[in-house]
Amino acid sequence: MKSMPRYAILANPASGNLSMSRRYALLKKAADLLRADIHGLDTASAEAFSQCAREQAERCDVLVVAGGDGTFSLAINAVETPSTAMAFLPFGTGNALTYALGYRGGTEAIAARIRAGRMHSCDLIDCGGRKKGFMVSLGIDGAQIRRYEQYRRRGYGGLSAHIRAGLRAYFQDYRPTGAWITVDDASRRVRRLTSFMVVKQPFFGMGLQAVPRACWSDGHLHTLTLASGLPGIVGGLLTGFTVGNRCGDYRRGKTVTVKLNAPLTLQIDGDVGWSANRFTFSVLAGAIRLKY
Repeated sequence: MKSMPRYAILANPASGNLSMSRRYALLKKAADLLRADIHGLDTASAEAFSQCAREQAERCDVLVVAGGDGTFSLAINAVETPSTAMAFLPFGTGNALTYALGYRGGTEAIAARIRAGRMHSCDLIDCGGRKKGFMVSLGIDGAQIRRYEQYRRRGYGGLSAHIRAGLRAYFQDYRPTGAWITVDDASRRVRRLTSFMVVKQPFFGMGLQAVPRACWSDGHLHTLTLASGLPGIVGGLLTGFTVGNRCGDYRRGKTVTVKLNAPLTLQIDGDVGWSANRFTFSVLAGAIRLKY
C-alpha cells in the first residue's frame, strides 16, 4: 500500500475575516484529515511568513498553503518550485484559485479533495525575473486594488466592494495611457489602455472568468487587452460572471513585452506590485506541482 504523503499546513494569520479561534478551529479540521501540523500563525510579516514557508518545504512532501491568492503567491516565491509540491486551502475572500481549481464546499471538503487529489504539473508567469505569478495585469487593476483595500479596512467586502472600488478607480484614479504590446514577435499599438492581463488560469477574484481560454499547463501565456473604456469593462463583467468574458483582444504566446507611454502599476496575484513604463513576461513551463 502506498504511504500517505507528509503534509504541512502553512497558514496566513491575516487572510479572510475570521477570528483567530475560528481560523484555528477550521485549520485543525483540515490538519486532522491530512495528518499535518499547522505553521505560520505566529508570523507577523511577509518576510517571516516566507522564511516559515522555506523551512517547512524542507520537511514535508506537500506544502498546503492556507490563505488567499496573495498568500499563495508569497509562498511560491519563497520556496523552490517545482521541487516543492504544493496545495491551496482557501481562507481569503473571493479567491481566483478557488475557482481555477474547481473547489467546492468548506475547509474539510477541500482538505479531503487535496488528500484524494493527484499531482498536476502547472506553469507560472515570470515577471521580468523579479517575481513569479499566475495572474498579472496592468491598467485600472492596480488602482482598483488600492481602493478595495481601503474598503476592506473599513469593514466592507465581497462583490459589491469590488464593484464600488472599480467604479471609483475608473472615474477618479486611473488615467489611461498608450502602449505597444508584443506577444512573441507580433506587436500591436493600444492608444488608451484600460486593462492588460497576462494569466495562466481563467479566473480573477470573485469567480470572474476573465480569460476563458487560459490553461494552467499548455506552455503558453494567455493575454487579454481591454481598450474600450467603461463599455468594455461593463461588458467584460457581465459576460465574465456568466458565460465567460467575451470582450477584449485575446492572444497567446511564450513571451510578452509591454512598453507604456506613462508608468503603470503591476497587479500580481491580487496584490499591488511595482510601477514602470516597461514590463516583460515569459512562461515558466512546468514550474510548479499542484496537488488537487
